[in-house]
Amino acid sequence: MSCENEHYHGHGHNHNHDGHDHDHVAPIPTLSSQSLNSKVDLDKVSALNMANPKSDLARIFKSAETKYEVKPVIRSDCDEQLIIIIPFLNGSVKLYSLILRTNGEEYCPKVIKLFKNDTSIDFDNLEGKKPTQTINHPQIGLATDIDDEDGQQTVVESEDTFVEHYLSRPKFTGVEQLTLVVESIHDESEDQSRIHLIELRGEFTELNRDPVVTLYEQAANPADHKTTETRLENQNQFQFGS
Repeated sequence: MSCENEHYHGHGHNHNHDGHDHDHVAPIPTLSSQSLNSKVDLDKVSALNMANPKSDLARIFKSAETKYEVKPVIRSDCDEQLIIIIPFLNGSVKLYSLILRTNGEEYCPKVIKLFKNDTSIDFDNLEGKKPTQTINHPQIGLATDIDDEDGQQTVVESEDTFVEHYLSRPKFTGVEQLTLVVESIHDESEDQSRIHLIELRGEFTELNRDPVVTLYEQAANPADHKTTETRLENQNQFQFGS
């Protein structure tokens, strides 16, 4: 696993090298204006092993105006593993980073695998597939009791609860669908993972899928000219003969 795969930036936190001490180039910072959440096809976003209704899943792709809202929080169902399938609208994406807001105590994802343009991923074939990139998510995020059903706090304006994972830009060019797989969590005694926000950043290029219609100018047919010439010759012969 490369250093670039391990490199993340938590707002208010230092970069994590995960034990690697050799030199490498720092990732290029991203801007909020590069958010791709408005380009996610929310009607087609889906998940496997999710306890929430689908409407909650679409709402975790928050905008700049709603990013600090605590709810909804996506919960895995039978165990801690979770698969989220994220298709984009009619376009192609150069993906730069993945920003997550999770719980920082219990239920915090740890190992997350990302797959580019693989439309057949499920829990039955997951082990046989090679991820495009694997990231280690730190135990940073919101307090667990904030998102409890009885919790009254709905907004937490803290940049320290967001973690940005910088991705390999060459690997994530031409992305039409991204699949996010939560493989494990930090607290192995728990059997649930939780996610409050997903934000994707990069560049979006709209694809023009309208059919291309090419008009060809009809070439002159030599036979047409021959027929015309023949008619003129016959006409002249008729006139001279008379």
